[in-house]
Amino acid sequence: MWNTIFEYEFARMPGADSDEIASFIETWNRSLTEQEMKEIRDRQRNPFHKNSPFYSQYKPLEPSGWSFPQLDFPQSYLDFLSFSNGGEFQNGERYFQFFSTRTLREMNLAYEFAEYMPGSVSFAMNGSGNHYIFDMRKPQEGGEYPILVAHSGNLDYEGCTLAADSFNRLCTERGEIQL
Repeated sequence: MWNTIFEYEFARMPGADSDEIASFIETWNRSLTEQEMKEIRDRQRNPFHKNSPFYSQYKPLEPSGWSFPQLDFPQSYLDFLSFSNGGEFQNGERYFQFFSTRTLREMNLAYEFAEYMPGSVSFAMNGSGNHYIFDMRKPQEGGEYPILVAHSGNLDYEGCTLAADSFNRLCTERGEIQL
C-alpha cells in the first residue's frame, strides 16, 4: 500500500523489521531515565538578561514529572515504519520528515512535548518547523488518533490545528495545512 501513497519519495529508509518494531513498541514510552532528565536540565538557560525584571522569575523546566502516553500507536503508523523507518516524502503541498524508531523519543524530549503538549507525540515535521502530532489524550477511535499540527515555537493545544482524523488521511491528502 505505502508504495503508492506518496507523490515524491526523497529519502525512503529501509523499513523496520518485526524485532525493531516490537522493541520500539516496548520502549518508546518508558519513564525518563536519569541521563535523559540530566540532559534536559543541563540545556536549560535563563533567556532573560540579568538586568531584566523577569530574570529572577525564570524557573527551569523540571522533567522528573514528564511522561509519555501509555497508549499504542495506530497500526497504520506501525505499517508505515515497516515500509520506511523514517524518511522524507511529499504529497502535493504536504511535506513529511518522519522520525525513525530510534529518533522519535529523542525528538519528543528535545522539543519538550511532555511539558507543553502532554498526551501528544510528535512523529514527523514538515520542513518548516511544524510538527505532525498524534493527539493521544483519548484512546483511539476506529484504530486511529486525531493528527494535529503545531509549530515548534508554539507547542500548545490552543495554537495547533487539526490536520486529519487518521494517519492514512494525513499522508494521502495533498492540501497545505494552515496554522
